[in-house]
Amino acid sequence: MPGQPDHPASAISGAAFSADRNIQQIGFHHRDAIRLLFILVVGSEEAEDGERIFRGEKRAMAMDFLVRYPDYLADELLNRYEREKDLASLQAARQIFERDEPDVRTVAMVRWRRGAFQNIEMPLSILTAHGLVRALKQTVGHKRHDFIVTQAALAFVAKIEREQPSLTWYRDRVQLVMTLAGFRSGSSLKDDQYLHPEYRDAPHGTEIPSIKGRVLTRLDSLRRRG
Repeated sequence: MPGQPDHPASAISGAAFSADRNIQQIGFHHRDAIRLLFILVVGSEEAEDGERIFRGEKRAMAMDFLVRYPDYLADELLNRYEREKDLASLQAARQIFERDEPDVRTVAMVRWRRGAFQNIEMPLSILTAHGLVRALKQTVGHKRHDFIVTQAALAFVAKIEREQPSLTWYRDRVQLVMTLAGFRSGSSLKDDQYLHPEYRDAPHGTEIPSIKGRVLTRLDSLRRRG
């Protein structure tokens, strides 16, 4: 068709990013798809034929939570600072608040029976339809959902970062999350998140509340202690 992009990366780029200055025009599903794509790309390991593999849908959702809730991420960074005296973690937590990220970057999630929940079927279907990601077939007795990140996905991410440098925030943020999460299982990551009473005690079916005030108080206390 005239004017229709002829490459899968171009197609999603045209659909999702031509109006990046107005997130409402992009649509929540495309926003979620791009965030998920960065998580799958940055959080994956090398596989065969130049592709990569991301292990665990539950792990993806646990990482997504930390991307979507900068205040919870900052609290985890402060945990590491107090445990290891890692000044980079303290600085990263401070920058989250200096940039007002809990106010401008939070994308709320619903508390459900197994913690923070986001139905990723729609964003995943967008990525799959454009040849960027595909689900691995499960073997008998294997309950974990893994994903192949294709070469097209790697090329697409590089392309959109060149064309719209503001999107490098997603790569930077997932890389920061990876310093905490590494390749731990989704269950292990969610166990850490349950340590937050606001997360643990949120009624099922309600949005998980912000902990901005509590983390700011903690950060100020650490600053005063020097």
